[in-house]
Amino acid sequence: MSGTAPAARRKSKLFTRQELTLFVLHLIQINPAHGYEIIKTIEGYSMGAYIPSPGVIYPILSQIVERGFATAAEIEGGKKQFSMTSAGSEFLAARRNEIRDIEEKMKTRVIENNPPPAPEMIYAIENLKITVRTKDYNGDITPEKYDLIIHYINEVTKKIHDL
Repeated sequence: MSGTAPAARRKSKLFTRQELTLFVLHLIQINPAHGYEIIKTIEGYSMGAYIPSPGVIYPILSQIVERGFATAAEIEGGKKQFSMTSAGSEFLAARRNEIRDIEEKMKTRVIENNPPPAPEMIYAIENLKITVRTKDYNGDITPEKYDLIIHYINEVTKKIHDL
């Protein structure tokens, strides 16, 4: 056995370059934005599962402008805001199914990286919310009970946090 550590497993790319180009164009169609906003939008959309680098996004934006699918206008701070052209809209309209497939791929990655909690956990959380709301709705909560409920919830929250 050699003394070297096993190579770290590298995450595979989420998108092909063509898919990422379509997705960026889709985002620009929804909301004109500058490059950094597009990166942050993809990061948010994927719940952190995929964060494209500027070295990937900016060449794609240049390509989109060169192909006439978007325009780039200077805004404050020397940034360029990218906006969809009619040619870009037509290009995307012909690829609706591909956009849906890309969104499904993103959702799958999000679920893989953020699996939903067990049904028992969801039930317990929902049960707590329903119980508190019902007591409040029925007027069963005096100011003293209200403070006590908050205390119990905070106490349990701390215990769970400390696990």
